[in-house]
Amino acid sequence: MNRKSKRFFIHTVTLFIIFTFSCLLFGCNKAEQGQEQEEDGWRPSASTLAIEDDLEAQHQIFLAFAKAYPDKISGVEFINDDWTMLVNGRRFYYAHGRFLPEALRGDWEKHNPYDFYEYPWTGTEVQRQIAFKYPVYSSGSSFLFDTLYESPEEDASWDLQEKYSFLGVKMLVHAHIKPKLDVVQEQIRAAAKTDKTINKWISELHTGAPGYGWNWRVIAGTNRRSNHSYGTAIDLLPVNLNGRLTYWRWNEKEKKEFNIDDYYTPPEKVIKLFEDNGFIWGGYWELIDTMHFEYRPELLLLNGYEIKQ
Repeated sequence: MNRKSKRFFIHTVTLFIIFTFSCLLFGCNKAEQGQEQEEDGWRPSASTLAIEDDLEAQHQIFLAFAKAYPDKISGVEFINDDWTMLVNGRRFYYAHGRFLPEALRGDWEKHNPYDFYEYPWTGTEVQRQIAFKYPVYSSGSSFLFDTLYESPEEDASWDLQEKYSFLGVKMLVHAHIKPKLDVVQEQIRAAAKTDKTINKWISELHTGAPGYGWNWRVIAGTNRRSNHSYGTAIDLLPVNLNGRLTYWRWNEKEKKEFNIDDYYTPPEKVIKLFEDNGFIWGGYWELIDTMHFEYRPELLLLNGYEIKQ
C-alpha cells in the first residue's frame, strides 16, 4: 500500500469513526438534529466505507502493527474468518474493529472500536470549534495496549516504569520506549548545535518536579485509559507559558479561532524528529495538546509516514 493509498485508507476509517460516534452523541435519524448540524457547517458522510467488510484493509492494519512493534507483535494470520495477530504471545482478533482476545471476540458489540484517526488532522475551523464544544473520543477497549505493554492494572504498569531525564525533564517512562527517547534526545541535541530555535526551546523547558511521563489515569472526560498510564506519552512544557495556549481543556473558555501563533509549540524540526522515531504530536490533533508526544508508530505507518528507527 503506497503513501497515497494509506492516507485514503486512514481518512476513510476516520470518517467511519466520526460518523459512528456522532450518531451515538447526536442521533442520526432526528431531523431537528440534522438541521442543527447543517447550520453548524458539518454533516457526516453517508458514503463512508465499512472497514469491517474490507479484508485487505484489515490485513494492512495488522501488518502495520507488526511492523510498528516487531519485538512484541507477530503471527499475522487469517483465522476463523478474521484477521489475527499475536501480541506478546496472546492472539487478538480484528473482531469488527474491536481488537479482542478470542475469549471476548463473541461479545464484540459490548466494546468500542479501536481508535484509528487521520494524522495530522486536516479539518476546518468550524469542525474544530464543534469538537471543542462536543468532544468525541473513539474510546476503544484497553485490552490491546494492556497486553502490548503488559500493564493490565496500575501496579503492573508501575513495575515497568523507569526513571528518565529527557532534555533535563524528569519523568517515568515505560522501559520499551526509553531507548527510543534516547535516540530522539540525541538527535535533538545534535540539531540544536546549528539551530538557535531548538536551543531556545530546550532552555525554556520545565525540568523540575512534577514529572510529565507515567500517570495512571483516564483521558479527561472519558473512560478511556490515557497513554500516560502506560508510560508511553510525555508532556514537554515550558517553565512559563507567557500567555500562550497549549492543552484545549485548559483553554475551554477561549472562544477565538485557532491560531497556531497563540500556542506554545516545539520547533518543527523537533516534531519531525519525534515522528521519525514513532511518536505523534498532540498539536496535530483536532483537540489540541501541543505539549504532548506519544509513541504510536502504527498510526504513523497507516498515515503514510516512514519510521526511521
